[in-house]
Amino acid sequence: MGIEEQGAWGVLLIVLALIASGRFRMELVALGGLLVLGVSGLAPPEVIFSGFGHPALATIIAIFLVSQGIIDSGLLQGLGQALAKRLHSLRGQIISISAVSAFLSAFMNNVGAVGLMLPTAIRMAKRSGNSSGTFGMPLAIASILGGTVTLIGSAPNIIIASYMLSSTGQPFKMFDFAPHGLAMLITALLTWILCKSCGMDVGNNVTPGNSGRNKSKTERQSPGLVGDLGDPEKSTEEEGNGLDKPISFTPLAGRQKQATLLILLAAVILVSLDLLHPAFGFGGAALLMIVSGILKPTAAYNNVDIKIIFFLGAMLGIGQTLEHTGALDTLSAYIAGFTEGFSPFWLILLLVIISSALSNAINNSAAAVFMAPLAVGIAAGSSLGTAAALMATAAGSNLTLLIPTHQAALMVMSKAPFSTISFLRFGVILSFFCSLAAAAVIIIFWQ
Repeated sequence: MGIEEQGAWGVLLIVLALIASGRFRMELVALGGLLVLGVSGLAPPEVIFSGFGHPALATIIAIFLVSQGIIDSGLLQGLGQALAKRLHSLRGQIISISAVSAFLSAFMNNVGAVGLMLPTAIRMAKRSGNSSGTFGMPLAIASILGGTVTLIGSAPNIIIASYMLSSTGQPFKMFDFAPHGLAMLITALLTWILCKSCGMDVGNNVTPGNSGRNKSKTERQSPGLVGDLGDPEKSTEEEGNGLDKPISFTPLAGRQKQATLLILLAAVILVSLDLLHPAFGFGGAALLMIVSGILKPTAAYNNVDIKIIFFLGAMLGIGQTLEHTGALDTLSAYIAGFTEGFSPFWLILLLVIISSALSNAINNSAAAVFMAPLAVGIAAGSSLGTAAALMATAAGSNLTLLIPTHQAALMVMSKAPFSTISFLRFGVILSFFCSLAAAAVIIIFWQ
């Protein structure tokens, strides 16, 4: 391994260690690592800063804007209350709220989806005499896994899709992630039902007053980006809003709601049919929402979280530098030699597990940035297809279920607290079965 490769690996490992410590702002750490690489002369400026011109970054900004447009239009107001009126059993209410959150997370950022459903979940818990955490943990997990179903549902999926296009010239389409995403969602539902039947209290009876005492070290110390799109401190709806005031669910009432639904459907269809790149499809949707008055320009600018943009741009630049120096090729060759003789299924499962471990340790987007080119290299040196390797990386990067450091989970923890130990206990079981389910589906559809 040459000096350039050693230098690139050294900077990356320091960046990952500082991120994992939770003591520093993640975007500042990533930017610092990027600047060190530049000053060291390990890559030219056009490579160092290429992450800020990456198509994945443009798509993520567009999803920020579209998500805020959906919220501002009031398209989904009253949906949770409508569900509460029709479902009276505790299990039915938890499943319905979680299912809607998962569906919304597939088409908007996780935090926005949780913000829309969380007040209703809290009200349901109060009416049923249960702790809010009984609803909170299933809601958090459903929103995380819901983002795995579509190309735009999570930052890792968007990043992985961009690597697929650059590596093979063939893009992943809107619903190409759906087979393994739905498999993980169904696995989560079955695991939850079985665990409840076995007496495992996945919600854990934690009262809102204990929320501060039950927060983990990571939750108390984390100063910046820790999960997917959005900021956990920017709730889309105040905790008390809508808890007592009845709101009718009328998604087609009013021109603004109708226009929002039409724009969103048009973007989804055009991207699904591969007629437009996601950055153009949803970027156009965001622009139409602004022009039509659905999304105010000030709200649009305020909703683009600059921390996430800096963090992802810097991490993508570090990833490009690792490729430029050949550091990833060296590691790929080593792993390919170590896994020689592995069947495609075991390679896929290994990629899922490694990506999941990185996602829980640092950040799901960073895990995708690091693992995507590595997966391509492993596929090139084995019988594993590139598409299958990248899908495995996407699945694993989205499995942030061991500790509640995903932003959707942190947002739920602040309003409907649940025990970190319960989350870990259930998350270990869930991650194991979801990894197996994802690997089995990926090898069927993509190998």
